[in-house]
Amino acid sequence: MNFSLSPSRIVLLFCLAYIAGVFVFSVVWGKDASNAFFETYGKEAVFEGRVVKDPDIKEKNVQLVVRPRGVKAENVLVTTERFSEYQYGDVVRIVGMLDKPPVFDDFDYGKYLEVKGIYALMSYPEIEIVEREEYPNILSLVYSKIITVKHRLREVLFQQLSPPESIILGAMVLGDQSRLTQDMKDALNKTGLRHIIAISGQHVVILVAMLMSFLLGVGLWRKQAILLCAILIAVFIILSGAEASAVRAGIMGSILFLGQYMGRSQDSLRLLVFAATLMLVQNPLLLLYDVGFQLSCLAVFGIIVSFGFFKKVLEKVPETFGIRDMVAMNFSAQVFTLPILIYNFGYVSVAGILTNILVLPVIPLLIGLGFVFLIAGAVVSFLGVILSFPVFFLLAYFNFIMEFFGKLPFSQLVLENVSPVWLLVLYVPLFFLLRKFKSEQEFLF
Repeated sequence: MNFSLSPSRIVLLFCLAYIAGVFVFSVVWGKDASNAFFETYGKEAVFEGRVVKDPDIKEKNVQLVVRPRGVKAENVLVTTERFSEYQYGDVVRIVGMLDKPPVFDDFDYGKYLEVKGIYALMSYPEIEIVEREEYPNILSLVYSKIITVKHRLREVLFQQLSPPESIILGAMVLGDQSRLTQDMKDALNKTGLRHIIAISGQHVVILVAMLMSFLLGVGLWRKQAILLCAILIAVFIILSGAEASAVRAGIMGSILFLGQYMGRSQDSLRLLVFAATLMLVQNPLLLLYDVGFQLSCLAVFGIIVSFGFFKKVLEKVPETFGIRDMVAMNFSAQVFTLPILIYNFGYVSVAGILTNILVLPVIPLLIGLGFVFLIAGAVVSFLGVILSFPVFFLLAYFNFIMEFFGKLPFSQLVLENVSPVWLLVLYVPLFFLLRKFKSEQEFLF
């Protein structure tokens, strides 16, 4: 094994050192820092600000992310009435109590929001619209147009499909997670299918892998499949609202593209380290306080280092349309993200292995047809009606699997109060198992 310090390895070692430094600093010295609202917590505040994200419509209310005038990057999360009509880009005048995000016994809600650039809360304040459709720069204008397209696609979705199918497709392709009912969330968690409909790093990474396998399975050349997959993922990210989590997921998906294009797993691993470092330079809080970032990195890492192992284990699974590759890549991602999911959410899906095998082969077709259905329906209503039928049957199949296995006893194993020590207990043996399997190949260095 060659340990010479080439320029790329020097950069890699620097990146690893930086990541380790961020981890140590976050654990040892990461405390509450002052911000623009630090001295006004618990007091009534009056300010003008701009709605900087598409309003999040919940079951009982609407949440607005508002950036006060004169503040560079710190936002307020404002909860208001369910049927309010605020839009992205609105300038509003707000009067209300400014609260500090709470820290619960098992969850630091303040750090969770801080990762998203939110440092204060307001509940049902007085809100007055000062300006509408006045965007400060070209990027804001472009983003507003993306949101307009998303709203039009959402109209097509709910005109042509009824719940629960419309809710599932909306979450899967438009990022409308807030419309999921609690029963649906519970069923998705119990069946291990939540990652398939959640637009996160893990979701996009697995989607990239599945699309690649499917496109290669139907006869496309490798470079053609990579190019088409890149285009589809870019469209997917834009239509889902181009949120930070989706963009980050797209970056992780790009790592898979580049690694597959180069044809070497060690190149993919280095790209993963470089990408993670750049993200942490922009926002160091991601490492410990953003589960999506953790899942993104681990899903990519799992696919890179364990895909060959799972493909060998699943050698009896048919290769038709890339089914074996899809299942192997899903398990590669799942085995490395499972410990983090258990630690953060306290459960493991017992039925997940079977449900993923049953559902994964139809997901690329469902997402592809789903996009075509929404776009065609937005252009010509009649086409939307025609295409809604095959999409409905695929969604009905997904919903049947979700509900059937979600109702079975012992479909989920609850593991409460999991110690961080168990992360080492789970990851260290896994690492050495895969290291032994790949002993004949060059690993990270």
